[in-house]
Amino acid sequence: MRSKIVYLDGLRGLAACIVVISHFFQVFAPSVFEGRTEIEHFAFENIAARTPLNLVFNGNFSVCLFFVLSGYVLSCKFFQMKDNHIIYSSATRRYFRLAAPAFLSVILAYLIVIFGLGAFDNIRGITLSSMPDPFVANTGLLTMLKEGLFNTFFTYGSQYNPVLWTMTYELLGSFLIFAFLLILGRRSIRFAGYAILIYFFIDSYYLGFVLGMLLSDLKNSNGDWLAYINRPWVNVLMLFTGIYAGSFPYINPQGTLYSVLVWESANFSFFVFYHVIGSFLIITALLNSSRMQSLFNLKLFAYLGKVSFSLYLVHFTIICSFGSFIFLQFSTFLPYGINVLLTAVITLLVIFAIAHLFYKFVDAKTLFLLARWNERMFKGEKYKGIRRSVPSEKSFEAD
Repeated sequence: MRSKIVYLDGLRGLAACIVVISHFFQVFAPSVFEGRTEIEHFAFENIAARTPLNLVFNGNFSVCLFFVLSGYVLSCKFFQMKDNHIIYSSATRRYFRLAAPAFLSVILAYLIVIFGLGAFDNIRGITLSSMPDPFVANTGLLTMLKEGLFNTFFTYGSQYNPVLWTMTYELLGSFLIFAFLLILGRRSIRFAGYAILIYFFIDSYYLGFVLGMLLSDLKNSNGDWLAYINRPWVNVLMLFTGIYAGSFPYINPQGTLYSVLVWESANFSFFVFYHVIGSFLIITALLNSSRMQSLFNLKLFAYLGKVSFSLYLVHFTIICSFGSFIFLQFSTFLPYGINVLLTAVITLLVIFAIAHLFYKFVDAKTLFLLARWNERMFKGEKYKGIRRSVPSEKSFEAD
């Protein structure tokens, strides 16, 4: 099980890095998201926005990878052991596991607002980004507390730290999984339940949790059903199809190689649907491919996976404060391209340094304290064994 946790975390770490890159592009090369030639800064922007090259900065696709991974990991041990106490254990800790680090990231952003350290609004005239200023937020303490502890997890709130829009999906998606497993997890009728949920959530981010749970079921319950399609050519086909679907662009797909994927529909979210499907196919290929697993088991990816939640939580605030400030200082004497490159390098070093400290003193401490609490709540060797073995303790939990 340990190698499985590492390679799933490795993929998660790569996805977190793509989210970070996506926000650099959103600030400094906004045309790749908006598709407007009048705000282009670099020659590659138009091509990158319309081709699979957008995977380099496709943050929404990476978020969908997070959701499918959550569905897989949060249900994995249940399908192996068929013990409801695994669900009870995970459910009692889930809010706190997400809320403690996320709330501290809200406090960090709140302090930036209070002390006027945000610099993004000062550079928008240069970068031409139409992204809203993240530091135009209510300075009331009670508002911040409500936002950080309630709205972030129950109303898709992200007033202080915009990346936290995913936390409501994470929390509610997790409890969707827990409820499904408790009600149908041991029944063969659960496959009809998957079909119903897929139909109901077909173009929603919650589809990622359902498909991840289905993958976990097929991989871990009553044998490895994914082994029946474990062929090198099948894995390659799923990987490249997943890349194609997952790189569905931010801009209008008409006139691009993605135009064949859309049909007339007033309400269907192709953007979400194809990113979730692409994530599902890539993770399926990963679960069957020893070569891909070896790649994501490398120490670099293992480290990125370890700090990925912290990286996700702090990066946006740093880009829009420190990073924007550095860019503004350099803009007086450096050409735009060199300025962006130098700003990105310096800011990334700061982001990773802070993310490492955030992981060490916040995220890891949260996991440790919740593990201790779990051991006291579910006394006995049986539940201690559950605590030690459940992959969701140290593998994918958020983002």
